[in-house]
Amino acid sequence: MPVRRSLVAALLLGVPLFFNACRVATDLGLPCQLVKKNPDGGTTSVPILESDLPGGNKDFISFGATECEDLVCVRDANVPKTGVPGAAATGYCSRACVPNVSGACPAANKSDDSNPDKRLTCRALLLDEATLGAICTNDPSTCQKLGDTRSPYFCARGVDAGM
Repeated sequence: MPVRRSLVAALLLGVPLFFNACRVATDLGLPCQLVKKNPDGGTTSVPILESDLPGGNKDFISFGATECEDLVCVRDANVPKTGVPGAAATGYCSRACVPNVSGACPAANKSDDSNPDKRLTCRALLLDEATLGAICTNDPSTCQKLGDTRSPYFCARGVDAGM
């Protein structure tokens, strides 16, 4: 009987560890550099500077960020510019997602999921789906510049900034 109790106790203690170990590794929310296509036609991307970003309260998405598993870097409208001349525009790693799916955007840093300022949600960052679909159908090269996606939904902090 004592062996059975020990086995049950070991299983009960091991189950929470097993489920915590099942959390999939992700880079969502980790820092990244916004990049753009090389204007000289080179094959490597070049950093986007804060001075390159449009003014106003806008979200910005960059495709090709090599620090991010899905090559997507987002700078949401709530990130202030540093004001430093020549400063690189930074953001955080993101990925495409499906809205209204629980757990679609788990942050790499688990504590970010409970922090309202750092929590990632699945929200629209690009044009609406119909417009994206029309662009991709009518102008494939522009579609490719938009990350070759027909979905506007990506993991991001904050609320929709009214693109």
